[in-house]
Amino acid sequence: MWISSLRESPTMADQSFPQIPSTVWWGVREILQRSPRAKIDESMLAATLSVQSVAAKQYIVELKKVGLLDDEGRGTPLANAWRMDESYAQAVDELANACYPEGLVTIAPPGNADRQRVVNWFMTQGLGAGTAGNKAATYLMITSPEPGAAGAAAARGESKKSSSSDSVATSTSAPPIRKNAPARKQAPRAPEGARVDSTSIPLNLNVQIHISADASSEQIETIFSAMRKYLRND
Repeated sequence: MWISSLRESPTMADQSFPQIPSTVWWGVREILQRSPRAKIDESMLAATLSVQSVAAKQYIVELKKVGLLDDEGRGTPLANAWRMDESYAQAVDELANACYPEGLVTIAPPGNADRQRVVNWFMTQGLGAGTAGNKAATYLMITSPEPGAAGAAAARGESKKSSSSDSVATSTSAPPIRKNAPARKQAPRAPEGARVDSTSIPLNLNVQIHISADASSEQIETIFSAMRKYLRND
């Protein structure tokens, strides 16, 4: 067991559950990956992760409380396992059992926790909805067996299912409008009350003539002469 000097699991009387932003959680892991024996204090966090000094001081307290930093601000044996991918999941189990009551870990086991169920549990401890949501986000982040981006997504309550549904919604949405598509020209409309000259309106007529196959040349000429007489406007 990597954790030997942590406080006992919190009870109903002790509701000081961890609350650590994901940027700090993964930022500290990156620091320990680069320098396992680095001394991490509020000044280092403020400069490295761009957080306020007052906030950085509280984050140091939280990191010590969960067992990642010792009294001098250096990584613990648990932190050494937590910083490496191959032992990360095992370190997560240690963190979950050391930082949270057995009841919460039972109903929301690491890697298979429902966010709303975790929020509801924290609310039963007397916390408001907003604080319970923040505490739940930290719980999901700490207990995610996958480090990095996957752990951050778990803290937000995201999943592959939601990602696939988003892609389906995107693919079934209406196609985008082309900005460079030529505009359809419309014929100008005459003002109300204006007289329209009928000669200015083009008129197309299609005339079909059925001539018997045994008609003589004189009969055909007579037909076309009649057409010229009645259809032409000379």
